[in-house]
Amino acid sequence: MSEPSTLPAAAGPITRHGCRVNGRWLHYRRLGAGPPVLLLHQTPQSSQTLEPLMRLLAPHATALAVDTPGFGLSDPLPGDDWSMAELADTMAGFLDALGIDQAAVCGQHTGASIGAELALRHPGRVSALALDGLPLFTPEEAASILPHQLYRFQPQPEGTHLMWAWSRFRDGWLFFPWSQRDRAHRRALDLPGPALIHRMQVMELLRSRESHLRVYPGVFAWPGAQVLAALPLPLWTGTTADDQLFPHLQRLPALPAGSRVEPLPLGARAQVLQAQARWTLERLPAGSAPPAPPPLAHWRGCGGHGRAVAQGLSVRGLGLDRTGPARVLLHGAGGSARCEMGRWQDAVSPADPGGPVFAVDLPGHGDSDGPVLEPAAAARQLAATLAALGGHEFEVHARGYGAAVAVEWALQAAAAAGPTPALPCRPRALHLSELVVRSAAERAGWQARYATPIEPAWDGTHLVRLWHEVRDRELFHPWFERGRAHIRPVEPRLDAESLTQAVFAALCCEDWVLAHTLWLEWDPAGPRGVAAVRAAGLPVHLHAAPDDGWAQGLEQLR
Repeated sequence: MSEPSTLPAAAGPITRHGCRVNGRWLHYRRLGAGPPVLLLHQTPQSSQTLEPLMRLLAPHATALAVDTPGFGLSDPLPGDDWSMAELADTMAGFLDALGIDQAAVCGQHTGASIGAELALRHPGRVSALALDGLPLFTPEEAASILPHQLYRFQPQPEGTHLMWAWSRFRDGWLFFPWSQRDRAHRRALDLPGPALIHRMQVMELLRSRESHLRVYPGVFAWPGAQVLAALPLPLWTGTTADDQLFPHLQRLPALPAGSRVEPLPLGARAQVLQAQARWTLERLPAGSAPPAPPPLAHWRGCGGHGRAVAQGLSVRGLGLDRTGPARVLLHGAGGSARCEMGRWQDAVSPADPGGPVFAVDLPGHGDSDGPVLEPAAAARQLAATLAALGGHEFEVHARGYGAAVAVEWALQAAAAAGPTPALPCRPRALHLSELVVRSAAERAGWQARYATPIEPAWDGTHLVRLWHEVRDRELFHPWFERGRAHIRPVEPRLDAESLTQAVFAALCCEDWVLAHTLWLEWDPAGPRGVAAVRAAGLPVHLHAAPDDGWAQGLEQLR
């Protein structure tokens, strides 16, 4: 019998969207234009880890990889214990929200349990089922292993939680359970490179924090044997010999007729994806239509708060039900909307009578798609995003790189002004901070030192270095000059949560060094600087604490 041919992978961008299910925001990735396939990830990861499988499916299907509740960018469910049945019902609601009557389902580990429950609890909604690694734990295993999976992740002011996270996931490749560090629990695996541990594990933990505490009890208590035996359709299931759940293939009950169980050798992850995709594609309903295109933008509103994804940019909203003048917050190089919104909420009274506040992740930052763009291009994408969300005239509060983008946006809006403005949203005033008003030679010198490349190290020390770099920015100006003459005379934000969010924003940046380079190449006193905006008739307010390093040169701009 000849080996099956290798399925090709689809190219093209994977787009990101959101929808509301029972009042909660679910984030998902989409690729392709055929019949729908729902992809469900393992814990504690997100739909990002399913992108290789999406590309195998997309030439013939619409791959929809969803962040399950509490992970990635999806809202958590209420309560402290989430059963596989409850999560499956949420996925049925997700299909309803997208107008999908029936979909094929691919799942891994926790996602496999959810997929099986979905097929059982909602007959007719699942056309094919391909499950990578089914968790079928015995009561004895649950009692001995589950406590090790209920680890806490609590930021510490010294940054030690980052090294703890690195060691936890690195040991997960060496031992099972990860905290049983002896020969009896050693795994026979090749240790992956640091980039995989960093991107697929540490970063996902920084996103989901402690949502695994609510999911793992349901995984270990899942009555998988009963569910699988009662399924109304055949399924494919398998995994590789180096997977923790490989022994569970021996515990499978009698499966529905036509099912296939496929144990695969060590390191055969690519074969698992090929087998999943092939089983799924062979069972797509003939003539099935692709799901409708997603809306251009979708707010997840709740008590005046909200989130949206439009034009590839992620936006956080606060006070969406207010009617006063709208404000938009733009972060600095390597920052994020979440950090900026946190700063805003710390600085502004809860009784603030102003209008809605929008914090935007600029291209290549935070939760927005990359790459990092030079300020003029970023300004165009920013304007298109805000226009898609309804359009306003904005009071703009921007720092550093965000200030450069804000100035470009203002100049573009002024150039497009007329009886029928080309830009339906525009700044009405700029409030700018963290401006580098220095000579070209000084700015070039900063470029060489201000942001050091973030390259995952085998021992996780890149996290410690970044933690102190971000922390010292609160203490010195510039941060790499740590003498007493450079001490900042302001109250630093050194609480563990704020620093963790700032480090996470830096890690999310598509190119930490390029973002700072683009910022420092911009001259606020140059021809496309503050004076050009004022000449266009727009108010510009420059902000810095007295005697702080950021105040240098502002007087000449004023």
